[in-house]
This record gives sequence, structure tokens and C-alpha cells, in this order.
Amino acid sequence: MMINENEMFAEERQSKIVELINKRGKVSVNDLVDYFKVSPSTIRNDLNELESKGLLKRTHGGAIKETKLAKEFLPSLSSTKMVEEKISIAKLANTLINDGDIIALSSGTTIFELVKTLTNKKNLTIILNNLQMASWLEENTNFTVVVLGGILRNNYHFLVNPTESELLKLMNIDKAFISVNGVSIEKGITTADLDTAMNYRNMIHSSLKTYVLSDSSKLDTVSFAKVMDISNVTSLITDDKVSKEIKEQFEKYTDVLIG
Repeated sequence: MMINENEMFAEERQSKIVELINKRGKVSVNDLVDYFKVSPSTIRNDLNELESKGLLKRTHGGAIKETKLAKEFLPSLSSTKMVEEKISIAKLANTLINDGDIIALSSGTTIFELVKTLTNKKNLTIILNNLQMASWLEENTNFTVVVLGGILRNNYHFLVNPTESELLKLMNIDKAFISVNGVSIEKGITTADLDTAMNYRNMIHSSLKTYVLSDSSKLDTVSFAKVMDISNVTSLITDDKVSKEIKEQFEKYTDVLIG
């Protein structure tokens, strides 16, 4: 029995459709047919399925962004989005870490790509709240890993604490690396969950430097809860898909590094 190619790549295609809508604000069925080289019925099915998940809003002849607020995707979906870009960002972030550093890591698929690069480092101390990352580091490195306690967010594999962290108050951290849902000049660095934003703030307050890792699809977007102002970011690390205009806008407020 032959495998239907459209079905085989449906998840990847739908992730790309969401990415295109987030960048452009709207797309037409005809544009997507030309882009993916599939039938109009295949695209309509994709759009209907994505609308049922709350990821876009169907219109006559196409679709628009469901909301101006950036959504928080489950790791299972997020891990299929902008994969090459996330790997490039992670490789660049790796060069900012020195042997012996004490670093804090947020959750997120881009940060997990950074974690996977760290086997070329020595004597790191890593503070994090993500159980999957902690398990990976335990199996693949001999670093000192500090797991912050809290309440497990179902389906996201990390712990959040709605109160200020007494443990983080005791720590002096060299560098924090965080990945978020939105990066905006006006609204700053934002994420979709209040407790998560508080956790990231605690990490940042204990760190000498803060690096924000964000693929270009999240730039110039806003999510629910503010973490920090863009001017307080040491460097914004993004990918080469960012437009020259947006890059220049952000460079007025912080250092921008292209992975």
C-alpha cells in the first residue's frame, strides 16, 4: 500500500502554515497551494484542523491569525517548528558559555537544543526547572544540575513556583538563557503563563547576564505575561530569517546576534 505523501507530512506542513500566518497576519488558500504544491482540498483540511485547535481563524479563501497574542504550543508541536533555526540559535548560544560557568536555563524547545550542545563544555553548574532537560543532562554529562522545585505543569515537563524562589536568592549566576513566546520592543519579553514569567524573573534577577533565544517567528509578537524589558536583555539571539527592518529596530534597544 502506498503512503500518501500529504498525510505523511501533514504535521510539518501545518506547523509551517501557522508560522507563515504569524509572520504575515493572513494567508490565502491559493498562496498555500502554490507554496506546498498540494491540492486546495488538502490546504482547506489543514486550515480547518488548525482552526479547531485555536491556532488560526478561517476566512473566505484563506485564514488569519487567531489573535494578536502569541500562543504557547505544547512541546510536541513546538518541537516541529523552525527546527533548523532553533539548532542554529543554540549553536551560537553555546559559544557564549565558558567552562566552569554557572548558568540558568528556562524551559522551551530552543533551550533544549542548547542543552544538547553542552557536551563540549566542562564543569558547568546548571540551574533549571525542566525535568526532561535534567534527565538528559544526567544521562549525558557529569555537570552539577540544580532542579528548582514547584508545581508540575501538565504536558509541559517543567515545574513552576508562584512565589519568589528562596533558593535562587542564594545563588550568583553567570548567565541566564531564556526562551519565551513573544519578543516586542514596546511590550518586552513575554510568555503565556504568569507563574512561568515569575520563575524567569527570579532567574534573571540572580544572573549577571541574560540572553533571550528566540526564532524569528516570535519577534514583534506579544504574549500574556511580561518577563522583562527588551533594554535589559544582554543579547537577543535569533535566526537569519529575521527581516533587516525588524533586526534594525531591535538593535536600537539591545544587541542582536544571528545564529
